[in-house]
Amino acid sequence: RKIIVFVVLIGTSVFLSACGEQAATNNATNKQANAANNANTSKPDTAAVEGDVKKMIADFEAALNKNDADAVGKFYADDYSLIDQNGEMQTKASRLEQIKSGKVKWEGLKFNDLKVRTHPAGDGAVVYSRATGKTTMDGKTEERNSMVTWVMRKGPDGWKFIHAQITDIKAGAQKPSEEKPAAANTAPANK
Repeated sequence: RKIIVFVVLIGTSVFLSACGEQAATNNATNKQANAANNANTSKPDTAAVEGDVKKMIADFEAALNKNDADAVGKFYADDYSLIDQNGEMQTKASRLEQIKSGKVKWEGLKFNDLKVRTHPAGDGAVVYSRATGKTTMDGKTEERNSMVTWVMRKGPDGWKFIHAQITDIKAGAQKPSEEKPAAANTAPANK
C-alpha cells in the first residue's frame, strides 16, 4: 500500500512540475521574435483602400452605362451572386446574359453617397450606395431609386464583387432623420 501511495506521489510531482514549465511562447527569445514580427506587420491604409474601392465602383458605373457585358463581367468574381430588386437570385452568368441579350439596360445610372467599410486586413469591403438613373427591363423603362449593398474582396487580380443586393426605395419612405421615437407604453399596469 505504501508503494502505491509513493508511486502516485511521484507521478503527481512529475506531472505538476511539467505543467509548471514556462510556455514556449513566453520565453524571452520568443517574445523578441513575436515583437519583431508584429512590428513588421503594417496595417493597410484605410483611405487608400477606400479610394481604390470607390474608383472601381466609378469604373463599374461607366461599364453599366455602356451596357457592355464584357466590361461588367470583369468586375464580378466567378462566384458572384446578386439578389435583385425583385428578390430574384442571379449568378454572374445569368446577370451577364441579361446584359448581352438587352433584357436589362441602364441609362444615366449613378451611385451616390457611397459608404465603404473595409476589413482590417484591407482585402475585403462592404459598400452601400444609393443608385439613381433609368433602368430598362424587358422593354419597360423606369426611374431607378434604390439602395445597393456590395460585398467585395481583393485578390491577385484586384477588387471584385462577390455579392450584391438591390433594394428599391419606395415613395414616402422615411429618411433616418425622420424616424419617430418609439411610443411609450401607456397601458395600465396590472394590479
